[in-house]
Amino acid sequence: MFRIFKFYGLLLLSFMMMTLACSSNNGDIQLVDDETPVPQASCSDGIRNGDEDGVDCGGSNCEDCPTSLVIPESGYSTPESYTGYTLSWSDEFNGESLDSAKWDYHLGTGCPNLCGWGNNELQAFTDRGQNLYFEDGNLIMEAKSEFIFGQEYSSARIHTDNLFEFQYGRVDIRASMPSEAGTWVALFMLNKEYTIQDPGAFWPSGGEIDIMEYLGEDTNDILGTGHYGINFPANHHFNSVHFEALDGNSFNEVYYVFSIIWEEDKITWLVNDIEYHTMTPATTQANGQPYPFNDQFYFVFALSVGGNLPNVNPIASNFPAFLVVDYIRVFKANE
Repeated sequence: MFRIFKFYGLLLLSFMMMTLACSSNNGDIQLVDDETPVPQASCSDGIRNGDEDGVDCGGSNCEDCPTSLVIPESGYSTPESYTGYTLSWSDEFNGESLDSAKWDYHLGTGCPNLCGWGNNELQAFTDRGQNLYFEDGNLIMEAKSEFIFGQEYSSARIHTDNLFEFQYGRVDIRASMPSEAGTWVALFMLNKEYTIQDPGAFWPSGGEIDIMEYLGEDTNDILGTGHYGINFPANHHFNSVHFEALDGNSFNEVYYVFSIIWEEDKITWLVNDIEYHTMTPATTQANGQPYPFNDQFYFVFALSVGGNLPNVNPIASNFPAFLVVDYIRVFKANE
C-alpha cells in the first residue's frame, strides 16, 4: 500500500511541475531540472527576458516588436553609366538575401586577434536576419540593444574579401544614415592582404580608404579618410576631411551618394558629386611614409556601436538603429 501512495504522490508532483512550466506567459519561471530557474518571456513586465527581441515584444510568445525603420523617399542619385567608364561590379540590393557570390559576413567580437574590432566597439556582429535584411530594394543593417556574445549590442558587418578585390575606378554608394547617438557607420576599403587573423601585418601599412564615416551624434557631418603608415603603432597616420550636410537635409533624413574616384597616385572623395578631399603620394610623403593606395582593395560595410571614434555613449533605450543602403556601383575607366 505504501508503494501505491508513493507512486501516486510522484505522479501528482510531476503533474504540478508540468503545470508550472506551462504557465510561463504570465511572467513566472520554468523549472527544467526541479532546481534551475529559466526566465520566460513576459509580455507585460517592462523587462526584456526569455527570448524576447525587445522589451515586451518579439520572441516566441509576444507580439512582433514595432519597427522605427524609415526608408527615405527622396535624396540624391547618380547615373548608371559615365562617359569614359564601364560598370564592372555592383549590387542594387533588390533581392531577399545577401548575395553570397559578392559578400560575406564578419562575425562576433573580433577576438582573439582584433577584440572590439580594434576600436573598443560595444557590439557583436551576426549573420542573423534580425541584423541584416532587405526592404524595398535596400540593404538594411540594424543595430539592436541586446546581450549577445558578451556584448551589449548586436549589428552587422559585411565584406568582399576574396570575392571582389579591385584596383582603381569610381565607387558610388547611395545610403541613408542612422539617427541614434553612439552609432558609427563605416563604408570603407582594406588592402587585399589584410586579414582579421593577422591585422597588424597589413594595417595601416597596407592602407585603408574610408569612403565615408558617420557618427550618429552629429547627423549633419561625415568624413572621408585615408589611413597609412609603417611600423604600427609608431607611424599610424591618417588624413581626414569633414563634409557637412547639404540644403538642411541631414544624412539620416534623405539618401546621399558617397563616392571616390580612385586613380593611380590619387584618390578624390565626393558627396553628391561634390569633391571635398584628395590624397596623393605627396600627402603621405609629407609624414615620411610610403603611399599604399596603388594596390588592390576590398569593401567593408559596418554599422558599429560605441568605440574610439564616437564622443557620445549609446543609450540602449534609443535603439534599434538602422543603416539603409540603396546601391553600390564600381566603374572602371576605359583604356
